[in-house]
Amino acid sequence: MNFIKIKFGSNFEEEFQKAVHEVFHLVSPIFKYYESIWRPNIDVYESIDEIIILADLAGLNKEELHIEIDHRKIKIAGVRKAIADLKSARYRLAEIPRGYFERSIALPETVDAESAIASYADGVLMIRVNKLAANKTRRVEIKIDENN
Repeated sequence: MNFIKIKFGSNFEEEFQKAVHEVFHLVSPIFKYYESIWRPNIDVYESIDEIIILADLAGLNKEELHIEIDHRKIKIAGVRKAIADLKSARYRLAEIPRGYFERSIALPETVDAESAIASYADGVLMIRVNKLAANKTRRVEIKIDENN
């Protein structure tokens, strides 16, 4: 049996509305209002020279996205906000998740974090980053110590 916890705080109307949404969700999940942590879908592709990350982020502005990358992982975070014009409307079906998200993905190869470039179009974030060559050798020059 499911129980609904109702807490009467300083904003009675908001708390009551949340309780009503929970009741409708118990009766039929079709009425669930999403305002929670969500996980956008992400694809990771690998070519000979680079790693390509695609994230399905429809409804976000690029200013609301935060990307961090190091040699072995990438973190993508942001917030999808509710559409302002619809806040006073009653939901009949709400399947689009809203709220904060954060995804950390381990990369399949070591990458050059400085080479990363990102683009965002049509709700899809694309990040391209070059791989570091594992067998790449570097010649080390020997300097003459003039103090001896």
